[in-house]
Amino acid sequence: MAPLAFSAAQKDVFRRILSDAVASKSTPAVFFGVTSADGLIYSHAEGKKLVDDPTSADIDEDTVFWLCSQTKLITTIAVLQLIEQGKIDLDTLAESVLPELANPVSVTGYDSETGRPSTTIPAKGKITLGDLLNHSSGLDDSGIKRTQANGMSELYSSVDVATFFEMMKGSLPGLPLNFEPGTDFNYAVSTNCVGFIIERLSGKSLEHQDHIFAPLGITSASFYLTPPLKERLLPLSYRPKSGVIESWKGPPVIDQDPAHVPVLFGSAGLYSSQKDYLTVLRHLLQIKGAGNVAGVATSPILTAASVDKLFEPTLTSAGAKTLDMFAAAVFAPYLQVPAGGAQFSRGLFVNTVDVPGKRKAGSGAWGGWANTSFFVDPTTGVGAVFGTQLAPPGDKDHNRLLDALERALYAALSAEP
Repeated sequence: MAPLAFSAAQKDVFRRILSDAVASKSTPAVFFGVTSADGLIYSHAEGKKLVDDPTSADIDEDTVFWLCSQTKLITTIAVLQLIEQGKIDLDTLAESVLPELANPVSVTGYDSETGRPSTTIPAKGKITLGDLLNHSSGLDDSGIKRTQANGMSELYSSVDVATFFEMMKGSLPGLPLNFEPGTDFNYAVSTNCVGFIIERLSGKSLEHQDHIFAPLGITSASFYLTPPLKERLLPLSYRPKSGVIESWKGPPVIDQDPAHVPVLFGSAGLYSSQKDYLTVLRHLLQIKGAGNVAGVATSPILTAASVDKLFEPTLTSAGAKTLDMFAAAVFAPYLQVPAGGAQFSRGLFVNTVDVPGKRKAGSGAWGGWANTSFFVDPTTGVGAVFGTQLAPPGDKDHNRLLDALERALYAALSAEP
């Protein structure tokens, strides 16, 4: 079969959706890209770097984004590589590498004024690596103060890993859990713990896990916003209650000075161009064998069996129900995964049924705090990214645009050649 491709008219549909959104000021500058296992099949950058300065530079395909929770997929890939090396497995007790996770406590009550855990009992279970990867560890980060001005927690100012855990623990006798490990779903700080495990097992920081980006020729990805990357960075914007988007005027959401980043967070600390991120998605498609291409990856960074884990449901029925409610609250009404179709793998949100007019069953997806999104559909053989840099997270216009673009994408893919 011929490689996937779009006609000029189909590409123009994507471009109009993006340009209309930016021109109407419903969104700041955006990037949208689509890849198959064969290669990049569409990419377009639209808008100015500064949303309220029409004289600022245009963004382009090399513009750098703070990836936020898109980082989680990269962290997951790094630990899957360690599993392949025999250094750990999904059933390994996390405390065997990260003693800070030993002897957690189950929260039985919360302070009515602060919302923080106040009463506990010893937890019955222990956290495994697998629990951390699918957010079923139960770790409760509600004890960490959250800054109302920017919505991010103080944990990003941690001076070392010990401080990170001290902030979570507070005055409690152990790290708090809001359910027994492996029994439910809670999107909290689990992937940060995975990052710490990677660093201890590999003896290298997350910044120097060179067996991910280097083999793929990716040069823009870094946990440190160096001066060259900062020059290419799309600055953060903000949509206040008025709805009129403006440049971010608050304090830094996360410290971007490389000299002030003593702890690397596997959940949200990475910077990269979205085009380079597409390279990762394309490589996963090449390894897994997708669409009309199978097993064509050159020097694969993971085995096909490891990549399969990124698309296999892992949550209990209780966890799946919690995830379904979480997704509905964050993405509604645009995600439109049919009821009961939400699951989580060892690293990705997975829809277990087809979404009408959109991605197929078995697709993996996630996004980032500053309104970035991606998905990989192995059945159809495509991966896509759509991103801006906008606070607060869960922006309805971002989700509406993602829905429009995804529907246009699948309409184009299903059209007669």
